[in-house]
Amino acid sequence: MSIRTESGAADTLRARLLRIIEYASAILLAGIMLLTVTDVVARYLFHNPIPASFELTEMAMQVMIYLGIAVAVATNDHIKVTLLDSLFVRLPRLERSVNRLSGVLIAVAFVFLGYTMTELARGKAGDLTSVLGWPVAPVAWAIAAAMFLSAILASWAVIRPAVAPVGDGDAA
Repeated sequence: MSIRTESGAADTLRARLLRIIEYASAILLAGIMLLTVTDVVARYLFHNPIPASFELTEMAMQVMIYLGIAVAVATNDHIKVTLLDSLFVRLPRLERSVNRLSGVLIAVAFVFLGYTMTELARGKAGDLTSVLGWPVAPVAWAIAAAMFLSAILASWAVIRPAVAPVGDGDAA
């Protein structure tokens, strides 16, 4: 039986958090797809579309996108500019330094975006959607939470960088 170290527990926590985010995104996507199919069938077969389908899709899509950003940051699966790759082959220390600096900048940007989104959420406190009359602020708060999660996960990637990027498609 092995003894779990603090970093092992932190890695487990990170993996569980990522799994929860991925499941939440998948549930939102499945809900969007089900709603869209149901709306199309109701519209064309029964001439009775779902009145708030666009509104629901719009809100779910916003939250799903920002949760997806958190996953992309955590798994190092985001878009990268490869202009300096030939230089990095010759100077691996420079590559590590640039990766850490960009990770810090990404984390700072997400903290700023999260803070900005919390201010927006506060301002949307009394706003309601036009069809259902649901409050808009919870969506803004969910996006803010996703931005702060992205900042935490970007910081984690700086502190404990992955040995190899996940999802590069290099597997044979």
